Amino acid sequence: MKLLSISWADNAKLCEGLASTISSSGFRPDMIVGISRGGLVPARILSDILGVRELFTIRVSFYTGVGKTATAPKIVQPLVERLEGKRVLLVDDVSDTGKSLIVAKEHLENMGAREVKVATLHFKPHSKFRPDFFVSKTDAWLVYPWEKHESAKELGKKVSEL
Repeated sequence: MKLLSISWADNAKLCEGLASTISSSGFRPDMIVGISRGGLVPARILSDILGVRELFTIRVSFYTGVGKTATAPKIVQPLVERLEGKRVLLVDDVSDTGKSLIVAKEHLENMGAREVKVATLHFKPHSKFRPDFFVSKTDAWLVYPWEKHESAKELGKKVSEL
């Protein structure tokens, strides 16, 4: 398995590039929803850069380990905010299989959002879901700076090796 380790500096550049792409598109979200756990840091950074103070989270359970998934993603912490008529930016770190993003987007649409756009830092070409906004394509297993300890444990490596 090919690994791509993302540093905090890389993450900042990715988030800035993603925010620029979103701004250039003309999409102006009323709120940002980050998918816990991978989308939390990018969602917070995008909230700052885009000036969107309404920031919420949902939690989707799907991955059980590095490269291992459950049968299907499941929303285990739904959004409880009112979405009627809102433009929502849904944020995650990567569109890997795409299945979590599909479930999360449908959840927000079913709650009455006027428009839901999806943003990720990375997009994998084999994904079943292509985000509206992303910065980079890769087929590598990504290790983001906020998950290095978890990934090191799962892979039997030292954090310094990632």
